[in-house]
Amino acid sequence: MPLDLTRPHTVRSWLLACSLVCALTAPHVAIALHQPATATPPAEPASLPASQPGSQPGPQPGTDAAEAPSDPRINPETGRKVANWPKARHFDHLHMRLDLIFPDLSKPELTGVMTLRAKAQGRTRATMVLDSRGPKIESVTVGGIQATFEVADGKLRIELPRPVPMDEEVTVVLRYSLDYAANRGEGLTFSAGKPDGKGPTEQSTQIHAQGQAELNSRWFPCHDFPNERLATELVVTLPASTDEHPWEVVSNGRLESKVQNPDGTTTWHWNQALPHPPYLVTLGIAKFAVIDIGGPTSARPGLPMPIYVPIGTEEKAVVVFEDTARMVAFFEKLFDEPYPWDMYAQVCVRDFAAGGMENTSATFLMVSAATSAPGSQDDLIAHELAHQWFGNLITCKSWEHLWLNEGWATFAEALWAEEEERQNHPDDPAMARNAYMRSIAQAAQGLRRNNRATAPRFTAMVSNRYSDPERVFSKMDNPYSKGALVIHMLRQRLGDNAFFTGVRLYVDRHKFGTVETDDFRRVLEEVSGQSLEHFFESYALRPGLPKLAIDLAWESGSSTLTIAAEQTQTIDRFNPAYALSLPIVVELEGGGQARTVLEFSERTGRVTLALPARPTDVRIDPDITCLAAVTKRTPLPRAKKPEPEGGGEPASP
Repeated sequence: MPLDLTRPHTVRSWLLACSLVCALTAPHVAIALHQPATATPPAEPASLPASQPGSQPGPQPGTDAAEAPSDPRINPETGRKVANWPKARHFDHLHMRLDLIFPDLSKPELTGVMTLRAKAQGRTRATMVLDSRGPKIESVTVGGIQATFEVADGKLRIELPRPVPMDEEVTVVLRYSLDYAANRGEGLTFSAGKPDGKGPTEQSTQIHAQGQAELNSRWFPCHDFPNERLATELVVTLPASTDEHPWEVVSNGRLESKVQNPDGTTTWHWNQALPHPPYLVTLGIAKFAVIDIGGPTSARPGLPMPIYVPIGTEEKAVVVFEDTARMVAFFEKLFDEPYPWDMYAQVCVRDFAAGGMENTSATFLMVSAATSAPGSQDDLIAHELAHQWFGNLITCKSWEHLWLNEGWATFAEALWAEEEERQNHPDDPAMARNAYMRSIAQAAQGLRRNNRATAPRFTAMVSNRYSDPERVFSKMDNPYSKGALVIHMLRQRLGDNAFFTGVRLYVDRHKFGTVETDDFRRVLEEVSGQSLEHFFESYALRPGLPKLAIDLAWESGSSTLTIAAEQTQTIDRFNPAYALSLPIVVELEGGGQARTVLEFSERTGRVTLALPARPTDVRIDPDITCLAAVTKRTPLPRAKKPEPEGGGEPASP
């Protein structure tokens, strides 16, 4: 999901890239909600509170305790390891139904009944604990029996009337009320109508949800972590509209019914039958115009593709989102996996704290997207759509592995750029390749310029060392651009056949499940026969990237070119030299090329080439097979100008 530039908050490749210190520099950058851009990234990370669950003991007798207070991996006050671990799943959540009543849409208030079916895991369970950081719980029943409960420190602890044996299902019903006036981009956001607004949509109330990273527990109790999946239903009742423009309600899955009640209210029933993570549960309420851009003549017939946009913007919005069906068809074919949900809605809401959010089957976007220039939102649209596979169908087990969501969605922008040019210019494959590489180069640009991370001060792209999950989305080794580059480098390293075979196996093996970085690595190793542990250790599990100074020396007498490289990034006991294999292309005078590979795993390396002609240019790793910041410290000497006939200096002009 794209980034929030106004507050420290979460998730995608459109706004993020251009604002994060180390994010993409392309104007389309997509990502999650997060903190504002800063000239100098903050030190990482803040220490965890002493009570942080999962913290481990600090220095033991015999260790170098003197270093612990200044080591960001250790909480200086407690000595505990700074880390976050996936939440325990004492119950497997199977199905949740939310019955919500909004009695007055001029007020940010609701009443709710949550019905949760869950199965005890591991052993007999006497308590159930849910995250709840907003709802005012009024009553809890378990199997129809009143249960005692306590809410403290954002946790709802339910004492079950009787212990529940392992694998036995239990039904929990919670009644609650909620005042969400203070929420801004977290949980439910209330946006009051503007009487002088441009049209009925702007003049009326809007309500929308934002669940990533761990924000949905602000409007309903849940296991607020990505390592859970469940089917969900939302049944939403609203008062009648006071003008000729009706209210619209959008959520996940399929609209089962819309019923006019005798008291004048209307009830919508949305059903997400296939399991998905709790943070992707969503809700949007507004006076939208709704247009289906799919249909039997689209590139993806049979899939409803409604867009929810402000009334009066329909004509422009249809053009903005017109390529959605082609994108769906392309990703289905490329990933060898049908689009997994009942519809694909795109919902433009105001006061949205991100560029986009990939809620299951219903992406939410900033309201400005509806009236953008044609084509200007294609990267964002492709990014959020790709999440329906990478993030929603397959979900990172914890925020430590967020790059498996965000890196893939950002990489998908480049894949669509490549495919669009391929469709537009089927006889010129170079056009498609150039479009793809432009997108990849844009992702690399900001990383090369700004990523100064070193261990242990900064965290790697894959790291559970964080004090707030929102910070994972915007750290220096950010999961968007660096994640996309890691995937691109794997494509270059393995070749398209092995790479996409591995990707399809990864999707097939892990769909409707959670994944860690090693799951992706193992599948690629399985299909390619390569060992990739060193690669992942270098680019995913350590912070920063190589910085190379290149010295070029041409000896005309022997017609040899020497290319020397020095790793100039910090090299110490925490940051060893990288093992690099740099493809090099030498352009020759009169045309032609010479190619070589410079391999080295120490501070310096060099290679000497005998050439048939004078080199005119040396390109270091033009296809970005090794993400590095490269500077030509000693360039090629310029060729001497030929002397005029008869010798002497050339005549003055």
